[in-house]
Amino acid sequence: MKKSLILVAIMIAAATLFAETVTCESKMGKCIYELSADLFWQDCTCRDGSYSRVGGSDLQPLPSEEECNVSLDKQCKDAGFKCENEAGECVIAQNGEYICQCLGVWSANGAVEGMFKGTMEFNEETSEKENCDKLVEICGTEPATVRDVCEDQEILNECITYIKPVETCYGRWEDEDIESILDHQAYNPGTVYGKISNCCQWGEDNDLKEWRTKWECLDSCTDEDCCQTCELYIHLDDTAEDGSDKDADAANTEVPTDGATAPEDTADGDSSVPAEKEESKSDGCSVLFI
Repeated sequence: MKKSLILVAIMIAAATLFAETVTCESKMGKCIYELSADLFWQDCTCRDGSYSRVGGSDLQPLPSEEECNVSLDKQCKDAGFKCENEAGECVIAQNGEYICQCLGVWSANGAVEGMFKGTMEFNEETSEKENCDKLVEICGTEPATVRDVCEDQEILNECITYIKPVETCYGRWEDEDIESILDHQAYNPGTVYGKISNCCQWGEDNDLKEWRTKWECLDSCTDEDCCQTCELYIHLDDTAEDGSDKDADAANTEVPTDGATAPEDTADGDSSVPAEKEESKSDGCSVLFI
């Protein structure tokens, strides 16, 4: 069995080693063709971030560099510009229509279903910079905080009321803990920060309605374990997700089983940045040319 595995590994390595590639690149994007012993692939990425991948076991001869450039021009001829920073991204099409998405913003600050749409003049010479300027204008250079996206104070107060734990189910938070939450990034899946920002932005039809239902259940529940019955029960764990130890006290207690977790450290307001946003911050704007 071990010998078979070694043989398979050698065959895969050999196929990779003897793979042939043709690459072409222009200001519009980049295409890569690859031919190995039993696979053929074509990967093209345009400057606006659009991407195509075709191929498989249907072997074809590799194109010449000239043929590669023709294919690139054809696939990316309508590509506009993409610009992104830590706060979000914008894409402007050649017809002048732009779409911007700010990290963690769903319906706040004029966004509709997470998008800001409009039109601007498209100029091959200047639209690259103007698109970055539009991104900074709409999203800024820093990710939106919970405070930024919770525009309606009444809704925010209600969301905090529902999400703020009670001793019966999962500990108690102090007012200063809640205040520090508001300065965390709104985009924080699986944390109480993300839960409050979603509650504020998604409103009656989603999170806010869900939390009202849970607390109405808790108020009227007569079961032995109402926290679990009403889905407000959590399991205390003294190990963080990264394997390190953490204090299982009220301030560091996880909150509901629907994925929200309380902050492990609310003293400095730091929060984790999503993996897809790991690029270092420069001048607040960068255009992607792949």
